[in-house]
Amino acid sequence: MGNLFLQEKENWLAWSIWGVVGAFVTLYVAMSTNAAHFIAGSAIGMLILLTLWMQQSKRFDFGRAFKVCCYVLALSVLPAFMFVIVPSDDLNRFDLIFQSVTFTALSLLACLICSWIARRPKQYY
Repeated sequence: MGNLFLQEKENWLAWSIWGVVGAFVTLYVAMSTNAAHFIAGSAIGMLILLTLWMQQSKRFDFGRAFKVCCYVLALSVLPAFMFVIVPSDDLNRFDLIFQSVTFTALSLLACLICSWIARRPKQYY
């Protein structure tokens, strides 16, 4: 019957480690190349690896998977966003706001899709 009445507690240390590893990978890609699509691709790649692991374990409902995906993606992208995208001098304030809003919307869409993939299948009793 799975964990019908048991609420699993989040292991935030494990999710923080996933996020820090993703941050190092994304920061390395950001320092190697200054292309924004490679930076976003490396963060999404880490999110896809996490999604595949969560889907294999079959222990995550949609809400829990969404919470974990958002947390790991935010930790993965934050250093590269702060050190590469924000300090670039060729962006004015409108461009920075537009890119931030677009990136946030696409990140939420990626988290929704990954959470939908990672959710456990319905159980019939």
